Amino acid sequence: MTDAVVAATRDSYDALAAEHAEVVASGLDDRPLDRALFAAFAEMVQAGGNRPVVDVGCGPGRLTILLSRLGLDASGIDLSPGMVALARRTYPQLRFEEGSMLALDLPDASLGGLLAYYSIIHIPWEQRPQVFTEFHRVLAPGGQLMFF
Repeated sequence: MTDAVVAATRDSYDALAAEHAEVVASGLDDRPLDRALFAAFAEMVQAGGNRPVVDVGCGPGRLTILLSRLGLDASGIDLSPGMVALARRTYPQLRFEEGSMLALDLPDASLGGLLAYYSIIHIPWEQRPQVFTEFHRVLAPGGQLMFF
């Protein structure tokens, strides 16, 4: 991903941060299958020892809080400073950091789970192997990856 593409993606989400939060405010009320999948994901992470979980491309944090409520030690990472600021204001009890899924600032094998909910759509096809290599690097052996 070129610096220009990264900047454009980041800037567009910064500009839409407050509006985006309103659009997704209903949460998953109309998505029973997604809710069931998140519950299964949480159960599998817990069965593996309940190491930390990161919501990559977390946006305003609506799924990060869901993962936390499902009993996981969840935090979020997003490219957009505006989204991170919004998530921190909305869910001050959780950790949110700026970052790129192409180079996660996390130790090797440190996560029990990683969620990428409609966030890899911004990565060009030719760079997706790099993203999945990075996800593999930060997941502990037996860690769970969930992406849509």
